[in-house]
Formats: sequence, C-alpha cells, structure tokens
Amino acid sequence: MTNEPMNPVSATRPWYLLAWALGGTALLIAIDIWSTGFTFDLVRERGAIETSSALLYAFAAITWLWTRPGATWKASWQVPAIIFMMMGREFDLDKKLTSVGILRSDLYLTDMASPVERIFGVIVLAFVATAAFRLIALNGRAFLDGLRHRALWVWALAMGAGFAVLSKLVDGIGRKLAPFGITLDADTSLMMVVLEELLELGIPLMFLVAVIASVRIEKTAPQPLK
Repeated sequence: MTNEPMNPVSATRPWYLLAWALGGTALLIAIDIWSTGFTFDLVRERGAIETSSALLYAFAAITWLWTRPGATWKASWQVPAIIFMMMGREFDLDKKLTSVGILRSDLYLTDMASPVERIFGVIVLAFVATAAFRLIALNGRAFLDGLRHRALWVWALAMGAGFAVLSKLVDGIGRKLAPFGITLDADTSLMMVVLEELLELGIPLMFLVAVIASVRIEKTAPQPLK
C-alpha cells in the first residue's frame, strides 16, 4: 500500500483484525435477516449490508493508520484519505453535502446551487484529484513491484477492483436483460440485488486484506544454540 521503505515493521501481521471485521459484518447481517427476513429490506438504504460496507472502509483506513508510523502518514496520507472518501461515497455524501450532487456538472455550470456550494464542490474535487494523483505517482511503482513479486496485498487490491466491476455488471441486471426479452422473477431479482451488495461488501474487505498484508514482518536474528 506504500513504497517499500515506508512500510511499517511489526513482529506479526494483525490478521485478527480481519477476523473481527468478518465477525462484526456477519453479526450485523444476521441481526438484519432475523429482524426483517430475507427480503428486499435486507438491501435497503442504511441496511446491514450497506452499513457494513461503509464501516469496513472506515475500519480499513483506521487499520492503515494504526499499523503505520507517523512518517508514513506524512508521505502516504492519500491512501487512508481515498479509503475514507470511498466510505463517504457509500453513505452518498457526494449527493447529500450539497443541494446538487458534487459529481454533477449542474453544480458548476448552472445556477441551481449557491456560490458557496460551488466553491465547496471545487475544493472537494481538488482534494480528490490531489489524492488520486499522489496515489498513482507515489504508490504506483510499489504496486507494479508487488505485482511482479505476486504480493498478497496487490492481488487483494486486484480482487477488490474485480468485485467493483462485477457489482456494476450485476447492478440493474433485470433492466439490462429486458431488451433481450428476458424477465427475472421476484426471487431472482432479490438474489441479484443481494449479490450486487455482497460484491460491494467484498471491496472494503479486500482493502483491509491489502492493508494487513502490506505490513512488513520484523526479521529477528536466530538465537545461537547453547
């Protein structure tokens, strides 16, 4: 997740944090299913799956901060920043912080919003662009090196990207298949929506795996035989 010299050094990787995340997520979803049943309420806005996704992004970012020294924070702040921004996207903050969505051109090219909101939107976009540029410029080489060495954290990020692509393909699958004369029944539609949400849930989980897997292990010298 960062350039090799900046990686933290630890005696062991804190994989128990992944177990905590999986356990907490399973508990939230189980409580939701127990209280509402296996219906479309399971994938409602602010339901257990969507909430778990947002919380996992936050947990991954906090884990990054907790396992990195202060020097790494200064050099690679863009990594947790982007993860936190993805949490905000999961909560639809890009649509809720202004009267017109921050990512909509109407905010900047029309008078639908106040000048203050436009300035705020520009600041947010500038921050996002800066973080993205720094991520590519400062962490891109480490990613390519990890790819060549088949590092686990790189493959975890790749799997997260794959989950993102698959979730977009599944999103609105009934609408996409309708022109071909294919109609999905209610149960199949529910399963497709749940599958989409679970794929989106897998993205922050893979980010958490990448954060933990990129923690360097402290190598101790072997003790001489007595």
